[in-house]
Amino acid sequence: MAKKDKDKKQQPEPEPPVDLASRIGSRSDSPPPTPAPPPPPDPERLRPARHDAPLPPRRSEGRQTNVGASEPYMPPRAADQSVEEHTAAIPSPRLPPGPGESDLVVTPLPTPDDWHRFELALRSVRGVGLLRTEYYRHGVLKVRVSFSGSERLAQLLRGGVPGYRVRVIGEDRSTLQILVASESEERRPG
Repeated sequence: MAKKDKDKKQQPEPEPPVDLASRIGSRSDSPPPTPAPPPPPDPERLRPARHDAPLPPRRSEGRQTNVGASEPYMPPRAADQSVEEHTAAIPSPRLPPGPGESDLVVTPLPTPDDWHRFELALRSVRGVGLLRTEYYRHGVLKVRVSFSGSERLAQLLRGGVPGYRVRVIGEDRSTLQILVASESEERRPG
């Protein structure tokens, strides 16, 4: 006999599967009752709602004739009363620059890379401290700059921002507007 045949004869036959569900009471011998069939649909409910039917009458007893007829009458206010009743303005989360701070509006910085390079160059100017970006849109950058020193921020920036030529186009108590051109743009042939 071959070795495979000997192995087959030595293995006992497998036991038939045991139905454990019937032992724990989950299976019953009788089939489950069949549910009753649903009632046939009402033919009136199957019809779509009509939107071309005649409209209800314009005036009915339940409908008001004047808008606001049930509201109490309020006499008109005098001009001086309306001024007194106005509430205070909504407070703005943006505060004006403090002492030693100024808003700096810089243009043109056409790409975010130009904006980032200019901020890095501005940080290296002597006397310029913290920078906080207010916004950057369409090539215009607004930065809150804190600075120290005896001269104005406009004079500091005219003295030079490394890699940029700065031209002041507007200045007031809290804001400075400048035009910048990088030195590499000046060397490009037009």
